Amino acid sequence: ARSNMGAAASVVNNDIKDDVAKPVDASDLQEDELRGEVQRLRTSLRKVADVASAHAFVSNDEPISSPKQPTLMDNCLLFLPPSAVVELGLEPNMDDKGDVEKTMWAGRVWELRALLAVKYKEQFAKIQETEISPEASARLEEIMNDPVKKKLLSRMGSTWKGVAFRRRCGLSVLERLKWANLKGTLIYAHGSGGCSWDNYRICRMCCKMNMLIIAPDGFAYPQNSAMGQMRHKAILPLHKSTDEVDYYAGDLIYSSGASGDMTYSTKADKVLDDPDSFRKMYEKCYQLRRSELHFIISRLPQFIKTMGFFLGGTSEGAMTVARFDDQRYGEQVCGRFINSFGMEYCYFTPTVEAGKLGGQLDVPTVNIIGTKDEFFGPIDSVAKIVVEDEVSGYGDKQLDGNGYNTMVEQGVDCGLVCVLEDGVHSPCNTHDNFLRPLFSTFFTRPGQIWELDDIWDVDSQLRELMSVTHRTDDPKNTCNVTEIFAHRMKFPQKLTLRRIEALNSISQNFDAEIAEMMKEEMETIEKDQSNVKAMLDGVRKDHVNGFVAKLPEKKNFYEADKQTIVKHKKVKNHH
Repeated sequence: ARSNMGAAASVVNNDIKDDVAKPVDASDLQEDELRGEVQRLRTSLRKVADVASAHAFVSNDEPISSPKQPTLMDNCLLFLPPSAVVELGLEPNMDDKGDVEKTMWAGRVWELRALLAVKYKEQFAKIQETEISPEASARLEEIMNDPVKKKLLSRMGSTWKGVAFRRRCGLSVLERLKWANLKGTLIYAHGSGGCSWDNYRICRMCCKMNMLIIAPDGFAYPQNSAMGQMRHKAILPLHKSTDEVDYYAGDLIYSSGASGDMTYSTKADKVLDDPDSFRKMYEKCYQLRRSELHFIISRLPQFIKTMGFFLGGTSEGAMTVARFDDQRYGEQVCGRFINSFGMEYCYFTPTVEAGKLGGQLDVPTVNIIGTKDEFFGPIDSVAKIVVEDEVSGYGDKQLDGNGYNTMVEQGVDCGLVCVLEDGVHSPCNTHDNFLRPLFSTFFTRPGQIWELDDIWDVDSQLRELMSVTHRTDDPKNTCNVTEIFAHRMKFPQKLTLRRIEALNSISQNFDAEIAEMMKEEMETIEKDQSNVKAMLDGVRKDHVNGFVAKLPEKKNFYEADKQTIVKHKKVKNHH
């Protein structure tokens, strides 16, 4: 309350500073003047109280209830940056790695609506207390007694309800963020296990960069619904401001494992028992995920469409973003990043065409993948095992493990491929502090992301994080793609970049502390790699007789959704 009053006082300070600048001696005032002075002070205090009330936040402890049958829109995840939290008057409940206090808000669309409704009800209660004058009451009675006017009034009410319902089916709740000075908007597609683990971390780090994150959650459908029968996880309630939300916690939004017909094993051994069935399922998953993206994009507030948005995804979500035909959205798409997916024909894509970019070729594109990715990596992965099977394996025989050649072959205008040294399918354990400056640069200078080495060259700390391994040589400058190798960092990933920079600039000896943290990090990495090796060895053992693989028997209905030719938005003028 004290902080709210302080903020309010600063807002109205200009209105009353002249009044408080000169102390008033009551003995020098006449009775009428004294009464006027008291009235003036009361008016000033009311003004302070009104502003304080307007700036008061809504507590996450308020009792709220979810819709009876929440939709994809209702359960869509939102990560609101600090400026958005202030604009909407919310109580922060989320932080980023190393933060000493929570400044962001994370929750679902229906939870945001419910909290804002609490504030609205408080304001509406004041209006309800206002009595209608006898003249206004008589006028209203006259209107209601007139059949024609009553019918018009009823139609107006029905129209208002219809508009309110349609707005509720979209993201109108975010319209006020037009004035929050956002850096941008990211529409994020999570992996096959939902928006937990690295998915949640990436959303948090990007949100702290003052990006609005909108992440449709394909696992939050009610279990008794048709969509819930496909994929479902029980969800946790909204986080309170006092909840522990450790950055490296595994799962902060679900309270159960996955169930449903379109849930598949992340260990991939079951996938290869019946590859035809799983390939059909992968295609169904893609069609479901692409429909989610179209649904969300079509319901964005107008200011976001005008400002433009980024697309991003991890694993299955990355495959969706890579194949997603975004050509209908034209200049609205500012860029896309594809994390932990190789962008090539493999067991995860049903056809050669499905292994290529499906959207605009002049949209800046970043591909991020580890050298030891257990699913799509070039050395030892599920994709590698399947493609090398001599009986009936499928996929690109020249598996690169990243999207560099795909981008070059398709002629991408601006592309960057980041190959992470020793990175597995979850890159935050090894390269969290590489992803942060990468995303920050991408969100501010997407059209120059292929020149990342030149951009970072002026910063010695960033310059040493990577080295260029391949770059296109196009004299016409129509295809600009760079591949970089992101080295393992000498500082632990659990340290913030702020602290790393401080350690680089001071003379005190922190070697023992750093060594202990690096040892802990290496143990985590070795454990991850051991689990990966065990999973892949199990796949080899169980499938020594080869994998039965067939081409899809028939085209699906949604193939007509994709434009026939992937092309640039406009003809480039290269003079």
